[in-house]
Amino acid sequence: MKTSCCHTKNYRLEMDSVLCLHETCENYLRETKLIERSRFWNSVFVFHFSVFFFILCSTDFSFTNGTSVLRVPHNRTPKAEQKPLTKESLRQELDIQHVICPEQVYAQILIESGHLNSFLVSRTNNLLGMRYPFKRQTTAIGIFLPDENIVIKGTQEELKKYRNKNHYAVYASWQDCVGDYKFWQDNCFKLTERYLTFLGTYYAEDDQYVAKIKQLSR
Repeated sequence: MKTSCCHTKNYRLEMDSVLCLHETCENYLRETKLIERSRFWNSVFVFHFSVFFFILCSTDFSFTNGTSVLRVPHNRTPKAEQKPLTKESLRQELDIQHVICPEQVYAQILIESGHLNSFLVSRTNNLLGMRYPFKRQTTAIGIFLPDENIVIKGTQEELKKYRNKNHYAVYASWQDCVGDYKFWQDNCFKLTERYLTFLGTYYAEDDQYVAKIKQLSR
């Protein structure tokens, strides 16, 4: 507590009055009032804490065993473009992302996700039970360890140490999961090569038929 005249502690209580004892104050030896210095410092503290809290919340960290891992997003769908997950929006997204065999993948997702209502969907935005890919391109932002019920976010390099554990990929949105499935298709399902193999096996009688098509389509 300090006096309002000089903001120092040089004062004396006289019954119900406060006398200023600071010689440079205009109220020296006169009655003055007590003020709470803490109000000013409380305001300063609240301001700096608000700034700190804002900075802390704007950076996304996940914690496991006391260790923080900074999330590094990969090709995430902007929040402005994220849509509610419905059967209609899912079917549209499969076409937008040019997923191979969209009707079959749509049915596959309904089976894997319990018609979009599974725990994995709500916890990780993972529609297909996808594992985290440690090598290929991905939209996943982390992994979910079901045995420990924790989500760990990070880069492929940071998450390599968990590859031998039971885990699932984590996505920032369900649309990113669809995009990651497309990456998986492109990486594992070589549609052109499969088609050429089909032609060479069931269509052409010429042994050089596939080679000729490859030569002409370059």
